[in-house]
Amino acid sequence: MIRKTLISLLLIGILFVFLKPINSTMISVFNIANAPVVVTKGHYGTSLVVEVSFSDESLMDWLKTVKEPYPLLLLDTDWIKRSPDHIKIIQERKLPTGLLGPEDSIEEPINIKLVQKDIDIYEQYLKEKPLWFATRNHQYSQDLQKSLFQQQMNLLSPSLIWQGEKTPKLQKGDFVFVPLHQDSSITFKELNTLIQQHKFMSIEENIFGYKVQTKKSP
Repeated sequence: MIRKTLISLLLIGILFVFLKPINSTMISVFNIANAPVVVTKGHYGTSLVVEVSFSDESLMDWLKTVKEPYPLLLLDTDWIKRSPDHIKIIQERKLPTGLLGPEDSIEEPINIKLVQKDIDIYEQYLKEKPLWFATRNHQYSQDLQKSLFQQQMNLLSPSLIWQGEKTPKLQKGDFVFVPLHQDSSITFKELNTLIQQHKFMSIEENIFGYKVQTKKSP
């Protein structure tokens, strides 16, 4: 009896040793649909998505002070590589992020290897695969859709792109994209006013109607 107990404990210990690293490397992945699809709208409210490829001290201050529900930050890989202090704040505050990829088109599809390079850079710095993805011009070739679907990444496209103009008229389900690029003229005062004037919710809540647990083994 004692021998059987010792054998059982030994087996449990072996399983724990092998299972522990698997659990510790779990990443946030899930597919919204059963086939490649570009999601342009939710169902239950409005969501804010901020594209980031350029920054100054104002962005750092905003990242430190932005309140929940946090907007989704789509990060450009060149910006990621030159902005370690910003990435540290994003990780410390657990701000939701995704990957902002290069431009794509149906007529001239992007080289998938270039996109994969961006994914690898994102994973290197953020320590997880991106769950959300958007191209700079919000166009997607079939090859790109299929490739990212296989990696359980979800493609987003805006219902509305906000450039800092007066308060937009939003509809239920809208994804409001805000571009923070070198040629953007949006101020963070304007962005904060937009956030205060609308009750935004996370992308997941907008799509599913409730917060979802997205962690599972890849």
